[in-house]
Amino acid sequence: MYSDIKSKNGDILSIAVDLQGPEKSRPYHEQAGAEFVTVVDEENSLARIFGYRAIPNGILVDEEGKLQFQQYGGFDIKKEETRGLVSAFMSDGQISKQSDTRFDGPASDHFERGLAHYHDGDIEQARSVWREGIALDPENWNMRKQLWAVENPDRFYAGKVDYDWQREQIEQGR
Repeated sequence: MYSDIKSKNGDILSIAVDLQGPEKSRPYHEQAGAEFVTVVDEENSLARIFGYRAIPNGILVDEEGKLQFQQYGGFDIKKEETRGLVSAFMSDGQISKQSDTRFDGPASDHFERGLAHYHDGDIEQARSVWREGIALDPENWNMRKQLWAVENPDRFYAGKVDYDWQREQIEQGR
């Protein structure tokens, strides 16, 4: 898909959200053989700006720099519908589907407060603040997954991400 996008003078910028830095997300980019650039948002800056609480996200911007489509959470280029939407946009600049993304305002500041504690080396306080934030905003998957990754790095950074384990955590209300 990326070669098709490049052949039409388009590009992809991938943004990983990982407070532990690029050394944690880089192996996944490399294993995927991704040809596009991936940057790491260690500060959750884009979630604050765009108000999203989960990833992956997709944003389509036209040649004039105008935002034409946005979907926060669940944007999966492996899905036929998503590939079709991106292909059509690259071919004629048209969007065949309206985004069902709802902007609910700024994300909880608990992520940022926890991040400050994390960077200061106070991991326990960071975990406590993130748990408070998750209790207030249970749908904030960015915060939840960062907490899980800090507490259970083997489920995120030892080979493949353990999505079955994540589902179990959700089912158990964690």
